Amino acid sequence: MLAGHFGVAGIVRALRPELPMGALLVATQLPDLVFLPLAVLGVESGEPAGPGMSGYGSLLISAPYTHSLVGTLVLALLTGVLVHVFLRERWGRYAGPVLGGVVFSHWALDLLVHRPDMPFLPGGAGDLPLLGLGLWELPAAAAAVEGALVLAGTVLYAWRTLRDHPNRTRALLYSIGTGLLLVGSFVYDLTAS
Repeated sequence: MLAGHFGVAGIVRALRPELPMGALLVATQLPDLVFLPLAVLGVESGEPAGPGMSGYGSLLISAPYTHSLVGTLVLALLTGVLVHVFLRERWGRYAGPVLGGVVFSHWALDLLVHRPDMPFLPGGAGDLPLLGLGLWELPAAAAAVEGALVLAGTVLYAWRTLRDHPNRTRALLYSIGTGLLLVGSFVYDLTAS
């Protein structure tokens, strides 16, 4: 759900224009960005959910640290605190909690689409049941939810940018560029195998 996460960044940027879009994009993907080096090290991984499965939503993720509920909450809290301490004067009083919330939104959206492959505690401690509502089992429904997030993020970002930016040409270019990023990431999600 790469594009859906990016859609959240567009929505939040429309509501909180003082926050840089780059920071919001990174915040929406922070659990996946931490997942990548752990996957290279063999600590976490992704594999097809079943024989012959490929394409949209076909991965079974083993991310016992980055995609556990508590692990994501720790990332969100750490992000919120760091932004609050170091960037509050530049980005505003509520930048830390907002960006921390955006980091946590990654887990909330993944809960919706993932098969039960997300642990409650880091490392699967306590042998608690794995979490995930499995919307990827219905690819058309998952694509509709993700597409709605992309559409909302694109439209709201463009509306706010075109309305508030003093330079209309730049506002239009920002809106087009962001729209292409969001729509392009959605097309990538749908076609990646």
